[in-house]
Amino acid sequence: MLKYSFLDNDLTFKQVFSHEDILEDLITSFLEYIGKNANAIRVIKIIPHSYIGPDNKKYRGYYGDLTAIKDNQILSIEMYSNAFSNGDYNKSLGYLCRLYSNQKVSTEPNKYQKVISINFIKGNYKRINDNIVNAYSIRNDENYEKINEEILMYLVRYDLVQSIPYKKEEERFIRYLRMIGSNSVKEIKKYAKGDKEMEEVVKWLERWNVESDRINHQRIIDEAEERGVVKGKKEGKKEGKREGIKYGVAKGKEIQMVDIVQRMITKNADKNYILEVTGIDEDDYEKLVKNKNRK
Repeated sequence: MLKYSFLDNDLTFKQVFSHEDILEDLITSFLEYIGKNANAIRVIKIIPHSYIGPDNKKYRGYYGDLTAIKDNQILSIEMYSNAFSNGDYNKSLGYLCRLYSNQKVSTEPNKYQKVISINFIKGNYKRINDNIVNAYSIRNDENYEKINEEILMYLVRYDLVQSIPYKKEEERFIRYLRMIGSNSVKEIKKYAKGDKEMEEVVKWLERWNVESDRINHQRIIDEAEERGVVKGKKEGKKEGKREGIKYGVAKGKEIQMVDIVQRMITKNADKNYILEVTGIDEDDYEKLVKNKNRK
């Protein structure tokens, strides 16, 4: 039997918070917590997987957890279940810059939409993120002035709230962070009790944990990961060098992903779902479909 998947799992987070009312409420509570105007939030376009760029150009797809568009802003939302690392930071920064540069807009720079990256993390990254919400922006090294006001990243430490005594009257965003960081259904229900949107979070969390799609696809991922890494290590060992082992592990991950996608295609999983869950490039996906049809 599969382990219960809580909200700090990126796939589970994506499935639960991809519901418009829930994501809208989470973002509103975040903006209110940091003192920003949240009144303008009404309708959000949620993009679990999309190409954001001019019609005549095809950019590599953006594979984040969630992308929401409100007014003249694009919000990139990422969930990290393990201690936030330098690689994670570079990944989020890459998503942030790609979303900014690949926008479907006119060539006039002043038409670009502001892009905000909200990353839910654990751990004190670089030992300089002591607050629940830590803001990053592009600044000049000499005078510390902001160079670009249209790109902003937040690292949100959901692990910090666990040490703060719970109060029913506390801010909504803090309650959301408690729910995200909890590995107890009973606790999550306690934080959500009496709140419409948060009780919806509980409903979708429980539903996701019993859905056959989640169970089947998680099993496929687990099995493919084991086969891929073992096979990759064998290939690496043939090189007879430490570099060969590293190559083998990387190759194993590549094999793992192809295996996962092939099996999901065989099970007739929805194309957009496969792209969203695996992060495979759409061109690579189409090649695998063609190969399957030839057999």
